[in-house]
Amino acid sequence: MRYVPSKKLFSYWDRLRGLRKAPERSEIEPSDIREYLGDTFILEVNKTLRTISFRLAGTRLCSVYGRELKGLGFLNIWNEEDNLRIIRSVTRVYRDYKPALIAHVGSTDSGRDADFETLILPLLPTHDGDIRMLGISSPKDMPYWMGSEPIIDNRVISTHSMTIEGQMNENAPALVPFPGDLKIAPQNVLNTDEGRQFGHLRILDGGRQD
Repeated sequence: MRYVPSKKLFSYWDRLRGLRKAPERSEIEPSDIREYLGDTFILEVNKTLRTISFRLAGTRLCSVYGRELKGLGFLNIWNEEDNLRIIRSVTRVYRDYKPALIAHVGSTDSGRDADFETLILPLLPTHDGDIRMLGISSPKDMPYWMGSEPIIDNRVISTHSMTIEGQMNENAPALVPFPGDLKIAPQNVLNTDEGRQFGHLRILDGGRQD
């Protein structure tokens, strides 16, 4: 981790989890992370629709993208060529409890670029089996144009899955595996009227519909 917001959120998450592999969603107090709350987000895995989307997103992060991110498919903010790398990284987070660190370059429609670092951390599934992840995405610096020219695409520079020490509390709910095999080839990408299909995940364009 190179950026301060990532380091601070990781330290907070690590302190909450104790000897477990991850903390519970209910343990996170927004007031504890208020200084970087605007850059944080919660991802949600929908086992029925087989999608990963933003459950919540901070105001600063939404401003960077020039839109409300809540309900938007997570893969929609990434370059299509990098979708498989993102799928693999994110799946390791909730399946194997391995935090993911992604270095990427965000680009605007006019061609402006900014370096970003995104950290995604596992959370223990709820007793209902709901799968959520905590994340933060922050730029290396804040250029004058950020917030007025939205980031429309992210190009992955590197991904890293982190192995953490600790053990699962025996009383914690068991992780419900997400169906599908990560070893998917590019030819498994299908384009349909309902979005692009990458193996066991479907990319939906646009936000959540009521």
